[in-house]
Amino acid sequence: MATGNIGKKLQSEITCFLCLEYLIRPVTLDCGHNFCHACVVKYWEQVSDQTACPQCKVAVPRLNFKLNGQLANVVQLIMQLTDQAKRMSRKSKTCQGHEPAILSFCKDDLVLFCIHCDGSQEHQTHDVISVAQAAEEYKGQFLNCIENLKKEKEVVMKHLSDTEKRSQDLIQLAEAEKKKVMDGFEHLRELVLEESTFWLAKVEEVTTEITLKTNDQMAVISQELFVLDYIIRDMVEKCDQPNLELLEDVQSILEQYKKKKKFENPMGFPPEIKHEIWGLQDFNAFLPDAVKQLKEILTSGYQLKKQNENTTLEADPIHEKRLRLGE
Repeated sequence: MATGNIGKKLQSEITCFLCLEYLIRPVTLDCGHNFCHACVVKYWEQVSDQTACPQCKVAVPRLNFKLNGQLANVVQLIMQLTDQAKRMSRKSKTCQGHEPAILSFCKDDLVLFCIHCDGSQEHQTHDVISVAQAAEEYKGQFLNCIENLKKEKEVVMKHLSDTEKRSQDLIQLAEAEKKKVMDGFEHLRELVLEESTFWLAKVEEVTTEITLKTNDQMAVISQELFVLDYIIRDMVEKCDQPNLELLEDVQSILEQYKKKKKFENPMGFPPEIKHEIWGLQDFNAFLPDAVKQLKEILTSGYQLKKQNENTTLEADPIHEKRLRLGE
């Protein structure tokens, strides 16, 4: 009874509160709770900017979580132990009354059977081969599947690398523009504090959008890698087993491979992100002229607010550009 309770508690510790499955690429929030990376990102997409822990409802920053690699390794080990326990407790489907040497394998039903037992009658019209021949044939199929899965994994890993690189390039562009915005507004801090805050917030908004898009794509890619590793691991274990064990559950192993959908690269970063960065570049390009004109206005005794209210400036490109960028 005590062992059962410990097992249940252990199960709850490695189960995601949102999807109720084993934690996949777990992340830890500031409050200490763990969730699947993809689950918490999807959950926060459906709520307002005021994000909170889905479990305890404590307010936490949207992007302030850490990947918990140690917990991910523990989950993998427990899953392997669970699979091993299931295999050890599974009763053998082979005949217990005769020698294994007289067993045959039905390719139609994908099962082992004893040729001296009553159950052999139903396989008389089926495609029946020896255990050794069946083991060799399906081992070859497993090896082909493994090779295909490894190639697909290489493609997925390439997508992962490309996504990380594109993300870093975009963030570097945004951070470079952030420095320019800060340097430009240093001369206008007291007069244009509101504008400075607006453009800095724009940079942070772009950076946040890039990070959120990156999290979405990384979550999809990580999920695909988990599935590929799971199937590859099962097939590699099968290939190392003796013939009889290798042929047990052949159908379920092959069904995992056949039912797995082909990976489709998630949508990349939308062009609107680069447009936002280009807008920041345009704004920084005209800031020096804006500072110069503002100095001239202050020297001549005009105030910017009064000039906007009472004076129509003729062909003022900076004013028009500011309005356009603001829109």
